[in-house]
Amino acid sequence: MLHYDRREWLLYKAGLLPGEIQKAMEDHLLICDTCLDNYLATIGPEDEALASVYLSPDFTARVTRKVANLRNQRKGWLRRERNWAAKAFQFYTIAAAITLLLLAGGWFDFIAAGAIHSPVRLVTLMENIEQKIPFGWSERLVENASDRLEGFIKEKGDFK
Repeated sequence: MLHYDRREWLLYKAGLLPGEIQKAMEDHLLICDTCLDNYLATIGPEDEALASVYLSPDFTARVTRKVANLRNQRKGWLRRERNWAAKAFQFYTIAAAITLLLLAGGWFDFIAAGAIHSPVRLVTLMENIEQKIPFGWSERLVENASDRLEGFIKEKGDFK
């Protein structure tokens, strides 16, 4: 990684460098701790006194409050990230279950074979489904259960 030396940082601080080089150096400060240390080493007591003219007396207190607020926001983000991860895991689990059901039911093969575009294949699939799960099974189940209940009631007598 390219590092700027102390002399270059002094030129930067004095404003003697072209704008594009200053911009590159500023961007570099964001990613390089070594250069940040070199730049901060160029700041002396006279710079601090000059800065105090531009900064309000409560500057330190305001910065400290903002840092504390950022720290609290970050804690909230971490909680939300954990909640998001749990929800994402639930969604992926549900999606996997649906995928397995569709796969086991043969729907992916049906779609891949182009059955949507072929009425003959659709009828064949419906016949196959009817053979595996005959229609009307729920009605037959209710009728069978009601017949058995009536027989049970007749055996045990009237419950009135």
